[in-house]
Amino acid sequence: MPANPFNSFTDYGVGIGLRVPHYRHILAKKPVVDWFEIISENFMVDGGRPLEVLDSILEQYRVVQHGVAMYFGSADKFDREHQKRLKRLVKRTKTPWLSDHLCWGSVDGRYTHDLLPMPYTFAVARHTAQKIREARKTFSRFPSASKTSAATRSTTHHK
Repeated sequence: MPANPFNSFTDYGVGIGLRVPHYRHILAKKPVVDWFEIISENFMVDGGRPLEVLDSILEQYRVVQHGVAMYFGSADKFDREHQKRLKRLVKRTKTPWLSDHLCWGSVDGRYTHDLLPMPYTFAVARHTAQKIREARKTFSRFPSASKTSAATRSTTHHK
């Protein structure tokens, strides 16, 4: 990520995604890379191989967290247990920022584990903006970013 006002003008260099098929190569060969992006939810566990690998990576590299389950567009309230686990992981990784998808994926406490596109309405935009503000309060000391999911319908104006 290039230096900008949102990251205190720090140039973080170039990062790549940390994925299971590459663990062995990364740990053995120690490639030259500035940082790895992890999918937060893959490491929000109480122990085991994922955290062992993460800790080994953290000894040598910076890690940036990207999530797939905040569901900013869902009508449901945030899952507080998810947020607690995410905060624990943030402390462990010392990520310079958090990002997640701008989508929905839960209804009445049931999770689809899909990144579903949101309706194009002002009401949804207002609701989503409020949830993003709430998340920023919860994770106040970390810059955050939202990434849009692919649209599956036209962008015709709807109220």
